Amino acid sequence: MSVLRRDPTTNRWVIFGDPPPAARTPGDACPFCTGHESMTPPEIVAWGPPQRRPDAPGWQVRVVPNARPLLRIESALERHADLIYDTTSGTGAHEIVIETPEHQRSLAALPKAQVALVLKAWAERIRDLKKDPRFRSIFVFKNQGALAGAWMPDHSHSQVMGLPVTPKALQEILAVARAHYRDKERCVFCDILREELEYGQRLVQVTEHFVALAPYASRYPYEYWILPREHSADYETTEPALFDDLAGVLLASLGRLEDILPEPAYNLFLYSSPNRDARKGYWTTLAQDFHWHIAIMPRLVQTAGFEVGSGLYANPVLPEDAARMLRGGTPSGDDGAGAPSG
Repeated sequence: MSVLRRDPTTNRWVIFGDPPPAARTPGDACPFCTGHESMTPPEIVAWGPPQRRPDAPGWQVRVVPNARPLLRIESALERHADLIYDTTSGTGAHEIVIETPEHQRSLAALPKAQVALVLKAWAERIRDLKKDPRFRSIFVFKNQGALAGAWMPDHSHSQVMGLPVTPKALQEILAVARAHYRDKERCVFCDILREELEYGQRLVQVTEHFVALAPYASRYPYEYWILPREHSADYETTEPALFDDLAGVLLASLGRLEDILPEPAYNLFLYSSPNRDARKGYWTTLAQDFHWHIAIMPRLVQTAGFEVGSGLYANPVLPEDAARMLRGGTPSGDDGAGAPSG
């Protein structure tokens, strides 16, 4: 059973548990492929034809418990003090979203309808896990490539975790968003969208409902975000019809990333609102001050000691150049930036 401990000097929670599984070898059978359903724990939910039996072939997207979870859903949540320290039982959910039944390593290689179904699966799992008051936040992420931490790098999948705490990275974003709203009565992300849509140099793609952009202070080369143009704090409330547009933006931008960096390693994070039912009365302005977004962070090199020790990031690629490249232009050329669409 894992346990979480909080560092009182940083408010960062750390999970102590089982070591990660050994890396798979190329000859191993893939447990995520269709026909190998018995190699995973019983599925939580799957999308496919109505006549399909559970844990049988015929699915399009399948969600299963992680066979080696960092957190376990079966145990009661226990919080207690350990002298001056805080600790929490390793209670939570850890799920795998198998994004395709075919043995395909890249999300960018899937059809748009398949990617839209993956995005809908994320929303469905967030909605379901938020019903559990033990979980303060639901975190969706994807590790693409070994450098980004993927254990199963050759079959496209993502992960969903129900956490008994709010992770520090999300805490920091929420705190800044709340402070900005208290000072200016506006969402900081909406302000960023207005500025970037007017300026244009850091835009990657603009559609009717979504904007992809390279953030002004990108931490990683070719980092970019995808945000809804209409303010929304909760990813899971996205209208189902909009997932097709979001899938198109994600596919196009990942495709251009793969043109720049063949077989890139990257982390994808979905930052959506924490579970307000888990802390009633705490997130009083969250619906107004927070804006859900997807962050894609390519991993060209391992994080160096300077970044780890200082928290400052050194990025050799300016976001303006990254945006030009992700639009299909050249690092220093004029490719008609302003409001790219389509």
